[in-house]
Amino acid sequence: MGCPHYIDYTRQCIQYFHRIVEYPGFDTCDSDNYHNCLAYIVLKSGFVCKNQNQCLEDLVGAIPPLIKYFIEDDKTIQLFKNMVEKYCSSKENHVQCACYKLFEQGIHPPAELLPDEKKIRLRDIVFKKEIVIE
Repeated sequence: MGCPHYIDYTRQCIQYFHRIVEYPGFDTCDSDNYHNCLAYIVLKSGFVCKNQNQCLEDLVGAIPPLIKYFIEDDKTIQLFKNMVEKYCSSKENHVQCACYKLFEQGIHPPAELLPDEKKIRLRDIVFKKEIVIE
């Protein structure tokens, strides 16, 4: 089974999240793991925060391409999934998001700011991993 937004080998969620076209593979879309896809979670909820695309652009722009391969582990995916479910895709809770609050004040939030007011340091995620060279 695959994602309902992956129809005829086309990711229809691209119309909502343009950066998905840059994602290198379709493995998540074409498997039972699509429930972990952040775009799927948002589209399933039926609510899209007005700042969501800007937050996504900032996050994608702040992460160097090489690091993206290191942060796609279960722990990091679960962290982002929890944040998206609790804040970004919640009509009730999105106003509690730290980034949303800053946007409302006319302040552009830093890319490392998480919705729960914590900051993520990408170097911590990368350097806590065991790198195996074969």
